[in-house]
This record gives sequence, structure tokens and C-alpha cells, in this order.
Amino acid sequence: MTVEEQMKAAEQFAELWKALMPDFAVPERQQFLLWVGTYSEELVSRGINRAGCKRRKMRDTSTPMTVDEAIRYAASVMKNETLGRKVFARGAA
Repeated sequence: MTVEEQMKAAEQFAELWKALMPDFAVPERQQFLLWVGTYSEELVSRGINRAGCKRRKMRDTSTPMTVDEAIRYAASVMKNETLGRKVFARGAA
């Protein structure tokens, strides 16, 4: 992927973040560039989507997810799937 393609992908992922978590600040462009340079676009998208889903589930709890936690969660999804680890929800078989 060229630098121009990475820049465009980073912008698109920032838009995805905004759409899924409009009440959260958008991470800096460097975060998205790091993800795009490290993982496939499919994995980046999956990580952001899963972070958004978890954020929505935790929004009305006593300990809602912070922006930093959402960033770390998205990155962990990408890393774990790259390593072939499947992380299951608690209580799942």
C-alpha cells in the first residue's frame, strides 16, 4: 500500500470511528496510520467496529469505556486476530 493509499485509508477509518462512536473524540491521525501500516484494512475495520460495539454496551454502566480504552481494545482485537487468537465473551462456550 502506498503512502497516499495509507493516508486515504486512515481518513476513512477516522470517519468510521466518528460514525460508530460520535460521542468520543477521534484518535489522532497517527493512530490510524499506525493501524493501517500494521494490519490489513479488514482487521482495522473489524477492530474499530468491535470497539464501537463494546462502547455501546458499556455506555450506561457504572464504568463506561474511555477513549483510550476504546483505542486499546480496537488494537487488541487487531493484534489477537493477527496472531490467530480468538477472544470469546465471558460465559460463551
